[in-house]
Amino acid sequence: MFALGAVACDNKGKVVWVEFNAPDQTIKVEVLPAGSPEGEDTTLELLSNLGRTVVGEALVSPGSAPVGTEHLLAVDVLDDFEEIVGRVTVVVDTEAVKDLDDDGEADSRGEGEFELLRDSADPGAWALTLQSLGADDESRTDRFTVVLWEKDSLAEIDVAE
Repeated sequence: MFALGAVACDNKGKVVWVEFNAPDQTIKVEVLPAGSPEGEDTTLELLSNLGRTVVGEALVSPGSAPVGTEHLLAVDVLDDFEEIVGRVTVVVDTEAVKDLDDDGEADSRGEGEFELLRDSADPGAWALTLQSLGADDESRTDRFTVVLWEKDSLAEIDVAE
């Protein structure tokens, strides 16, 4: 026997997460050669899955800076939605600019997904510091795609008889 549950678990007790915000909510971060000045912070309004409602804001500080800089990614979920959002991640994708494996073609430094940390005093505040890596003369654009997650309230769970 099964039932629609109020908690987001599959039939093995694992939490099922679904995206809460609109797809492709991306901030571009300019990575500059060593010695370049830091640029202004970059912000992005975060929208609901249909793109109709503002649900928060993401900020990268600084929004452009030399290789080796630590960039703060801060996400503020609006009060009306902070109890819904249970996870925040960022997918970092780097532009291909250098031949990293000596095959004659430009390579990206890769892609990675990282979990933001929730503030203990403010359930709508999330943050993570990421360092831009590269050669001193490197110049590229990285993309930080922010994903807000909610527990899937429609996940099926087993109900003990």
